[in-house]
Amino acid sequence: MEIKVLNNMTSDHGIYSRERLLIPIINPDLLINETCYIEFDTCAEREVAVLYPEGKPDEKLMSKGSSSDHGKRRVIDSLKRSMQVDDGTAQYYWSISNGDPRAALTEFSSDLRWERDGGLG
Repeated sequence: MEIKVLNNMTSDHGIYSRERLLIPIINPDLLINETCYIEFDTCAEREVAVLYPEGKPDEKLMSKGSSSDHGKRRVIDSLKRSMQVDDGTAQYYWSISNGDPRAALTEFSSDLRWERDGGLG
């Protein structure tokens, strides 16, 4: 998919006005053992799977131009979509992982496996 189409741009000039660009991943093997975040990109006007080079969203980018609560809200919303759970469940896993989204997803997956394997019974 062409970058302009993916980012909902009509010209090359849009590249210079964006804080971030969506770039399609050609080789899906790059995603093995990585954590993707499901986010709504307001410029592209679509939900996308985002792979951050550092493994998690940059705290400075999350709170840029807004309060840190807004940044936290964005991460929790991303966790909520990724885990396909309600807001309270996403907040719970966010809190027990000390704000680490990857750890929250790992803990959630572990709990799902435990439930699937019979739990207490």
